[in-house]
Amino acid sequence: MSDFSVPGGQPAACPFHAAGANHEPFRHEGMYEFFASVRDDVPVFYSPQIGYWVVTRREDVLATLRDHERFSAEIATQPITPWPQKVLDYLKERNFTNEAVQVACDPPRHTRIRMIASRFLNVRRFSFYEDALRKLVRVYIDRITGLDEVDLVDAIFYEFPAQVVFLLLGETDFDPRKIKKWGDLRLNMVWGKPSESELELAVHDLADFWDYACELVEARKVAPGDDYPSFLLARRDGDDAVLTENEIKSLVFGLLIAGHETTTNAAGNLFLELMKRPEEWAKIVRRPELVANAVEEGLRYASSVVAWRRTAKVDVTIAGQDIPKGDRILLALASANHDGACFDDPETFDVERRNPREHLAFGSGIHTCLGAPLARLELKVLLEELSARFPDMALVPGQEIDWTKTISFRGPSQLRVRLRG
Repeated sequence: MSDFSVPGGQPAACPFHAAGANHEPFRHEGMYEFFASVRDDVPVFYSPQIGYWVVTRREDVLATLRDHERFSAEIATQPITPWPQKVLDYLKERNFTNEAVQVACDPPRHTRIRMIASRFLNVRRFSFYEDALRKLVRVYIDRITGLDEVDLVDAIFYEFPAQVVFLLLGETDFDPRKIKKWGDLRLNMVWGKPSESELELAVHDLADFWDYACELVEARKVAPGDDYPSFLLARRDGDDAVLTENEIKSLVFGLLIAGHETTTNAAGNLFLELMKRPEEWAKIVRRPELVANAVEEGLRYASSVVAWRRTAKVDVTIAGQDIPKGDRILLALASANHDGACFDDPETFDVERRNPREHLAFGSGIHTCLGAPLARLELKVLLEELSARFPDMALVPGQEIDWTKTISFRGPSQLRVRLRG
């Protein structure tokens, strides 16, 4: 028995100590191998580097996601690295009043807000955008046609999902690179480990980002259209009991981040895995009917959201491990998606897998991602269009993949391919 202790004053057995000591939450290289080495014997362990219990098995992750009575989502978007008082004071001066809505709030507030948001963010409405999505992708493809080599992330995946978000927002005058820069900054501030000096520099852009979202909502009050903020304002109809204006601004602010960052990463992950396996890419080229299944396998095998967070509302036990009320929990979605109890030969990427859609890349339960159908549609369009235009596309050999450096989000920052094989 080790003298290593965990919250609640209980000593942890050696396997828990070893897993926690070896857990590198901000390092994505070797992440899947690490979870494969501990998942069977150590389904739950305490990670002292971040102060979270880490849950690794799919059945336990799924049960926790679905149990909003005993687990709170309010921690989901709180900074993993606490912001210094100077940063908080500056945000207050700038009237940064962003509220936790949807992914980071519990019922009954979550129920009220989600019921309204889902009337716009749903698969039926998203389907109306497919033609517009294809046109956008083809514009990007036309720009790279004729080139020998290209970085797919920089050329297409970085901007395209942001362009889609602005279709929902009804905006045409915007700089996608600026929006992406703001989004990257926000992810690092909340889910990364920036230094105090980095935070003090980044907070200015964060406040500007919030102002941008607020100005967009204010503009829709004057000139409403057929878009998400206009829809929310119409539903509110001046009634704070339905939605407050600040909740609407917070929803728009959230969409300006969540609506594209995860899809950029998911596209990069999917195409990286396909390019690493020419035989799987060839299947897609020969049999386009496999595209939808390949998208799901990409989401399973290389999730763009690798971990999510909860707090125990009461004393709980997960996989035999007692977790005291108030303790923080990291749900390892990446590990759950490679759990052999659900997926045969989980470390193999297979576009013909029978059950890839059982992944938890979009969460589960009342907080399941509202944008999941849109993300699936974007990935489907990207894969269909790129495989049809560049059937001989191949990975540039020898390149090092640089991953995003956050606890929850994973995707390659570049992906160089040869378009002509």
